[in-house]
Amino acid sequence: MKKLLFILLMCLPIAGMAKDKKDNTDPKYLAGAVTTIDGKVAFTNEINAPGLSKTDIFNQMLEWAKGRFKPDGKLYSQVSYSNKEDGTIAATAEEYMIFSSSALSLDRTRIYYQLLINTEDGKCKMLMTRIRYWYDEARDGGQKYTAEEWINDDMALNKKKTKLAPICGKFRRETIDLKDELFQSASAALGQKLLNNTPTTAQSVPMQTLQPATPVINASAELKEVGLEQLPANLNEIAAKGRITLTAANGEEIDIKAENWSGFGKMFNKNVSYLLIDQSRIAATALMEQSDTYKISFYTDNNTKASVVVECKKAMSQKMTADDLKSLNQNVDASKQYTMYIGEVTKTWMR
Repeated sequence: MKKLLFILLMCLPIAGMAKDKKDNTDPKYLAGAVTTIDGKVAFTNEINAPGLSKTDIFNQMLEWAKGRFKPDGKLYSQVSYSNKEDGTIAATAEEYMIFSSSALSLDRTRIYYQLLINTEDGKCKMLMTRIRYWYDEARDGGQKYTAEEWINDDMALNKKKTKLAPICGKFRRETIDLKDELFQSASAALGQKLLNNTPTTAQSVPMQTLQPATPVINASAELKEVGLEQLPANLNEIAAKGRITLTAANGEEIDIKAENWSGFGKMFNKNVSYLLIDQSRIAATALMEQSDTYKISFYTDNNTKASVVVECKKAMSQKMTADDLKSLNQNVDASKQYTMYIGEVTKTWMR
């Protein structure tokens, strides 16, 4: 996830935490978690950043990569290649993965890998590959393994594929966690660039103190612009009991479900909203993919006029699997694929 998913995991207003890192039955690490390309273990990720040019994304990713991949003592990591015209960046990495640590013992391995970044207008593609390990190096030179032979399903899972194996399993688990951390960190860096490029009139409201007095919605009154902190605290209940619409800048409007609304949050000190869209909902997906700005409107009871309207500028989007969302305690259909859309809140209105 995660994938991008550092920016989501860091900011989502969804309660709950992922399973304990040492849970060897977590589906995140089981069958299908390690992917291959042409027989080689390879993890891929795509970060969507509408509104950013190829040059913007390249410069931000190069700055991130230079900060992430640099020599550290005996470990040598570096950005080994970059081409602004092509939009490509390559980094080679050497670092430690820690399995366990105490005052009396340290269980770790060196991991080597290559990270390739390809940038284009509005998106960034990442590939982590050529993964290998040097374990127990202090004892007779240690042992060296490749990811292809050491973290595949047959080696790193039990026969029933229901849990991680005792030895190879820890390499698989930590490698997947490292992959997630890399993609999440890159997503956060790109999200920071996008928000820095976005002018806003939104108020800076500390979300953790957003506990408004019980505002009264008057369905017959005119819409008035209000601060985010003035919106009803029970907006999720309104969403569940009433109706929600999604409106594009061109006026196209569709209904969405209460389950699509994931609430407000903070991202780099800016107010953002979250929408979770099932990718099989073609109309909703198309509207969001083609819109840079949009409105989320909440209707109470059977009223024909929206009681609350949230105007947003799309900041970024991230495709998420059901397993990604279940790790956040989200009740989702495991057979479906989802996209999380993050929008900077520019205005809020209420009757």
